[in-house]
Amino acid sequence: MHLDGPRYTEKAMRKPWKIVTMFALFGVVVAAASYAYAAFDDYTKPMNGFRFALWTVSAILCPPQLIFAMCIDCEAIGWDGFIMYSIVGVLNAALYAAVGAIFVALRRRPSSERPAKCLVSLNV
Repeated sequence: MHLDGPRYTEKAMRKPWKIVTMFALFGVVVAAASYAYAAFDDYTKPMNGFRFALWTVSAILCPPQLIFAMCIDCEAIGWDGFIMYSIVGVLNAALYAAVGAIFVALRRRPSSERPAKCLVSLNV
């Protein structure tokens, strides 16, 4: 199999960008899920363990939404909330794209530059 042709190099060049794009799209999906949770959550009910766990997972997976944490009068429902979470979606997509680029860079690095694997034998 001949691997030096233009089709192979074009395909090899597209794969890292495809991975980075998939990470970015996942970031947008996470932001959209956070928006849906914020829009449909009933804030008048007291906080319970499940709601706290959902809020914590949402804050971990979508940290740009914490930018608007001090916006007490901002509601997620309506045009203002859509604009606010659109900004959050763009920032989260950029964050996830950066993580995807780091992932691609670490995968493509030659094995001589990678840290040595630590093999520990537990002969007891």
